[in-house]
Amino acid sequence: MDDESKLAAVLEPLYASVLEPDQMAQFSATLGAATSSHIGAVMVHDAGHGRGRLDLLFGADPAQAAIYEAEYAGDNLWMQRAHGRMAVGGIMDSDSVATRTELRRTRYYNEYLRLGDIEQSVALCAKADAEGVVVATLCRASGLRPYTERDLALMRQVAPHWANAYAIQRRLSWLEQRVESLESAMEAAPLAMMMLDRTQRVSRMNPQAEHLLGQGDLLRLHQGRPEATRNVAALRQALHEAVAGRSGDGRQLRHAGKVVLKDAAGRNALVASVHPLAGPGRPGACAAVLFLQTVGAANDLGPALRQLFNLTAAESALACALHHSGDLALAATECGIAMTTAQTRIKTVCSKTGERGQASLIRLVAAVAACSR
Repeated sequence: MDDESKLAAVLEPLYASVLEPDQMAQFSATLGAATSSHIGAVMVHDAGHGRGRLDLLFGADPAQAAIYEAEYAGDNLWMQRAHGRMAVGGIMDSDSVATRTELRRTRYYNEYLRLGDIEQSVALCAKADAEGVVVATLCRASGLRPYTERDLALMRQVAPHWANAYAIQRRLSWLEQRVESLESAMEAAPLAMMMLDRTQRVSRMNPQAEHLLGQGDLLRLHQGRPEATRNVAALRQALHEAVAGRSGDGRQLRHAGKVVLKDAAGRNALVASVHPLAGPGRPGACAAVLFLQTVGAANDLGPALRQLFNLTAAESALACALHHSGDLALAATECGIAMTTAQTRIKTVCSKTGERGQASLIRLVAAVAACSR
């Protein structure tokens, strides 16, 4: 199987897992087979690495997941060393953070890894912030040579897709009820959502999106495609890149495209975030999901933001002001702080929430607002 076929085979169950969580096991198994990895897992660790768990384990006795959480998560040398070096959409090879000699001296290896014949692991990072990390890991047996550059290249290609799929799951996790299908998820979601096919046409939308289109002042459908009444080129480019899965310069798309649309007065009014959804092996599937959220009036979201993301009072105030105004300079003025202070503080807020920039943060705070009504 050539490299492109391997990538397609891996991405098909990965993106299917967004709406069918059981497909995550198939994703792990397929990527494991493509890289000669006998064990894989989805691993979650808190920032201090005193606690961790395995949300998914393939190739090993499921009981090992509970044993890991209860006895060995705090001893994971690889996670301890790699914490500050993890990057969303990137990979971390265990051999780059600890030598095999160091590993073999640890309790973690001798009492846990050795039983599974594990001496090398590669982590694909989906989340890395002040709260902790979420990674998909692959493990190689001691009798095999280290992962080849071809193996690592495949993992590098898969990693941003894994991060993107996790990001979509995280957004949908705001739903308070368990949903059984895409249609029911869209009906219940607090954000306006549109599913787009490979021609960028809307294949389905939820009532919130219909309401937004009905207003007609920010967004409309043109030949079945979402089109901004202003910022037309920016939204078109984001949609084109998302359904193609590649950025304008031809590189693989690593993150969701985000555009802040303006109203007639030139104020930031709508945050549009478009996520690639269909891997190359799924030509008949929806190609992207478009989330839309108005920049709303400020509610008393401070307590919710502090509880959810461990923000300070000053950080939550700035996040609320940014949600209200859609502009960091205006938010700084509203909070009575200098622009340089606001820039530093907003970076901390993004780190704590796991967001990647102001547009993404605005949409997250808007989602909290919608769920708090």
